[in-house]
Amino acid sequence: MSALHQRSHRRAAARGALAVIVTMSVLAACTGGDDSDGTAASTTVQNTTTTTIVRPNDGILQLGIYLPRTGEGASLGEPMIAAIDAAVAHINAAGGVLGRPVTVDDVVDEGAGIGPNELLAAGVDAIIGPASSRVALAELDNMVHPSTGVVTCSPTATAMLLDNYPDNGFFFRTAPSDSLQMTAIARRVEDTGETSMAVGYLDDPYGRGLAESFTAEARRRDLDLLAEVGFSSDQEDLSGVAAELLAGSPGVIVVLGDADDGSRLLAALDGTTTTGLRRVIVNDAIRNARQNIQSLSSGFRDRLIGIAPKARAVTSDGPEGFFTAHALDCVNLIALATIVAGSDAPNHIKAKMGEVASGGRLCSSFEACAALIDQNLQIDYNGASGSVDLSNSAGDPSRAWFESFGFDADGIETDTQSFEVP
Repeated sequence: MSALHQRSHRRAAARGALAVIVTMSVLAACTGGDDSDGTAASTTVQNTTTTTIVRPNDGILQLGIYLPRTGEGASLGEPMIAAIDAAVAHINAAGGVLGRPVTVDDVVDEGAGIGPNELLAAGVDAIIGPASSRVALAELDNMVHPSTGVVTCSPTATAMLLDNYPDNGFFFRTAPSDSLQMTAIARRVEDTGETSMAVGYLDDPYGRGLAESFTAEARRRDLDLLAEVGFSSDQEDLSGVAAELLAGSPGVIVVLGDADDGSRLLAALDGTTTTGLRRVIVNDAIRNARQNIQSLSSGFRDRLIGIAPKARAVTSDGPEGFFTAHALDCVNLIALATIVAGSDAPNHIKAKMGEVASGGRLCSSFEACAALIDQNLQIDYNGASGSVDLSNSAGDPSRAWFESFGFDADGIETDTQSFEVP
């Protein structure tokens, strides 16, 4: 294996190693991160076994937590665990679910490389987690088994490979998929007022997935797409790619990739750019290349716009921390779905998750929503992370809040603005 191929292989593996957790190295400056898992991961269900308990309706909603307490993700996982505990305490203070207190008896440390089998063996009805897309793709098999599965809600895993995972209807997310992030980027391109654009993307499963989703949305919005150019980790010199992207004099260039290679294309564009280029828009993962962004010329850096899911609560009374609001919303959605189902059996809960998230009377707290349910009214839970409208097909948010931001001379986000998509 050549040195270049070895480097490419290592980068591909590193991209999928953690989901939003990869941002722990830059949490002082930003939120979100590279939650892609498109290279080494597969949606093929593995033939694994575990000791599981088929959960009947016993009248007690039992939750398990599968989030990182050690490793790189600990600073993300611990606040989410605290938010979950606070949400459960709040629900129990309001009377609980089905007239009984909700229990959280088990926390498994995702960061230690431990699977969820302990939670499944304990007979939990639902699991909050995992945080990492890679872990989700590796461990969901047993968690969503058709006969022994439990409701599983991730507050942070955003990989596009999870969009169509064969989850038997048990898997839900309160953080938006990367596919919705591509819609947010297309929306931001549209907002620039420019009439032409080009797309440079990392030519691997991860980057191609982003590019396909983005270009489909761009065409739907009738944006003038002048060029789509892939680039490889093996290419030392990306000046030719930059020249190809700039050949048609686009007003906007979108760069889709990881921190390493995406920022290398930014440097190549910086060395080739002309005055006709007004904006360069990048996906969430590229924000992690702070040192490389620092090295860009000030004029080019001023043209950069980053797009990322909004990681903090959108409500003033939401929990502090990154994606804690999304964890809280997982708890409330599961609790409310259990009430509507009149059962804590996972098969019954999963059938009501989408119903409590959209289409009824708006409510933003467990108590307010539970009161409406007591009146036999359908509810539309709008939570601490936003509207949380779950699609019936994938169990993912069909709308979500995102952030648009620039970069200062230190490569740190600045001038952050929030907007909802779609």
